[in-house]
Amino acid sequence: MFVVGATKKLQNEISKPLADVEDYQNVPEIYQWHANIITINRRKCLVLMNNHTCLNLTLLGLRKQQFENLDDVIKGSLNQLLQLLDIEESVINKMLEAADQIVYTKTKSRQILGMMNEIKFEIESKTEGLSYEEIDAVKLNKGNNKDFIFLPLKHHSPYNTFIKYFQEEE
Repeated sequence: MFVVGATKKLQNEISKPLADVEDYQNVPEIYQWHANIITINRRKCLVLMNNHTCLNLTLLGLRKQQFENLDDVIKGSLNQLLQLLDIEESVINKMLEAADQIVYTKTKSRQILGMMNEIKFEIESKTEGLSYEEIDAVKLNKGNNKDFIFLPLKHHSPYNTFIKYFQEEE
């Protein structure tokens, strides 16, 4: 199960009821996420960030129909991201299995929201001056996970933190 802490902006876009965040305290952090809507070139984009590793996914130009099927969009896009980052197949399968059920709650971590803002500023700086068609989503997502360093991750990238988590789990 994935527990996604939805910001107010995202809550306004989805028509799903919010569960009480307290009911999901026992879900491992690796399966907990925060999600927000940002606007790039007048298009709605979803930023999803893992609570434990800060692995993040940016989906550009989402439309109303995609918000209506957000669970499937998240699962499919996460699969693509993990393949892009050359994550082991067994880890991908474990993450996708957990994504079979997605529950939305309110946000619970100011620290994660702050790091999502850092990613937002990074996306804005990388896309500044580009038309929507010129934005390379693959390059953007790869850079935000492999090259971006967060202070709370003890100066590691989200990618390295994610890999380390699953190595230590074995």
